[in-house]
Amino acid sequence: MFDTYQPSGKFRTLTIPLILIGMLIATALAYVYHLLLEWIPLIYVNFLITLFSGIGLGMIATWIVNMGHARNRMIAIAIGVLLALTALSAKYYFQYQTFLNQVVAAEKEDFLEKSDAVLDEEQREQLLNDLRDVIRGQVGIADYLKLRVDQGWNLGRRGNGGMPLTGIFVYLIWLIEAAILLYYAVTMPLSAAGEPYSEKLNEWASEEEGVMNLPITDGEMVAQIQSAQSVDDLLSLPIPKTDESTKFAAYRVNSIEGQELEDAYLSVDLIEFSVNSKGEQETETTPLVKYAILTSGQRAQLLENADLMKEAFAAYRESIEAESVAENQAEEDAQSDEHIS
Repeated sequence: MFDTYQPSGKFRTLTIPLILIGMLIATALAYVYHLLLEWIPLIYVNFLITLFSGIGLGMIATWIVNMGHARNRMIAIAIGVLLALTALSAKYYFQYQTFLNQVVAAEKEDFLEKSDAVLDEEQREQLLNDLRDVIRGQVGIADYLKLRVDQGWNLGRRGNGGMPLTGIFVYLIWLIEAAILLYYAVTMPLSAAGEPYSEKLNEWASEEEGVMNLPITDGEMVAQIQSAQSVDDLLSLPIPKTDESTKFAAYRVNSIEGQELEDAYLSVDLIEFSVNSKGEQETETTPLVKYAILTSGQRAQLLENADLMKEAFAAYRESIEAESVAENQAEEDAQSDEHIS
């Protein structure tokens, strides 16, 4: 069987400070996230906000993996989990601080009126800080979370008696929220850590090129690709003369830009086009080969095969066009003979 790329498990020490930077960015993202949840208290919209926040965490984690040259899947998972936990913890902290601010704002007038002395701005600020400390002592973050569980959300328009979501439903929603953030924060960097990397050049093979789409005109062609024992077997498939098919083997190559003489990585996907009952076109993609190591010579052969395939298709289309012209000419000649007679 041919060799395929496997991550080495290595990473640069730069990854550690990058994780710290990522945690700071995740905290900032959590601040914006909590503000959006506060400003838009609609559970349906909150779901989309959570979704985009999860994607944002995934992008941060992927950036850490790429910049830290982390070819280690466990490191990638750890980065994602750490960022997700950071964001969730920061979100609850910011929500708690917002709650304290709201309580202080509601109580400050009565609290200040109880003071007999004439207060300047600095004294007023100090008294409000004292009030904040008193409230914090009476309602800790655990008490606040319990209050959120009891309060929950209301499905429906405000004031119209919508269905309340409290108690266990709040915990369920929080669990879904955590699952969404964790999913994107983990799967995106995990995928990035598995991308092909040149240990020789210390660079990601980030340049991707779709070399050719080989029409599948025979079911045996798919079996040949799946049972290939060498990269040469993948390149020796017969080239059909026509590109009229609903199935294609898409050959794409990952390589390092400007390094055509170095190893590259070949992937082959089966792409099937179909039309559903509504008349809409659907596409199904099935991976057949992933990151087979491709020498410079084999890469050149693949490019040559792609050129030969294009030439075969062009010749086929020219022959079809020539046949069509000949048929039209024959019809015109026949009509002309009938007119003369």
